[in-house]
Amino acid sequence: MVSIGTPEKLASLIEHLEIENGSQYLYVDPENILYDELDLNRGIQRTFFNVNTPFAFLDRFTRKDGVDDLKKVLCKWTKAFYIPPKNEQAFLQGGTFVIAGDKTVYAHYDPSTASHAPMDKVLSIARALVA
Repeated sequence: MVSIGTPEKLASLIEHLEIENGSQYLYVDPENILYDELDLNRGIQRTFFNVNTPFAFLDRFTRKDGVDDLKKVLCKWTKAFYIPPKNEQAFLQGGTFVIAGDKTVYAHYDPSTASHAPMDKVLSIARALVA
């Protein structure tokens, strides 16, 4: 996983959230070189005022066990407040990519806040690659 931030903040976050072996698979992109190269969605319009945002929250809050993972993270999120290295990074959307060698076998650009790739699908694709 790659996120915005600095190596120091990443180490602090891994420790705070008690992510076992987090430094082995969590990375940061303080200059958002990867975000820029992938041309991920950005801006306040895309971040908060996109029609996908309320639908993503509606899906999460009305799905059976839809907030379980959110509860697990938020209960650990005490005394943690991380400001991105650059102000505009606060309005970057993420994405999910499965890469095998030099080929992208799955790409999902988050269209808005809370609108993420379906993890079951992502994991199924990744598991098929190592099977």
